[in-house]
Amino acid sequence: MQGDTLLPLYASGRRNFDEVLAKNLSGGDDPATVAKVILAAATDKNPKLRRTAGSTAAGISAFHRVLPARIFDRIVRKFNRMPN
Repeated sequence: MQGDTLLPLYASGRRNFDEVLAKNLSGGDDPATVAKVILAAATDKNPKLRRTAGSTAAGISAFHRVLPARIFDRIVRKFNRMPN
């Protein structure tokens, strides 16, 4: 959804966000995989605090566990075309 009045100052950031979002949505994990994890979480008698759904989330979670926060943050920012 676009705002009523688009400010030119944010045009570049908005364009980057739209491109990254489209790329991530087209290459994301299968919705059925995510649905299975949600169902398991909702019906688990001993629920886990966190769950990952799909290979993308598993990879991000692994990086988050092993990399220092500063480096992980830099990678996420670069992947999402965000300023440092």
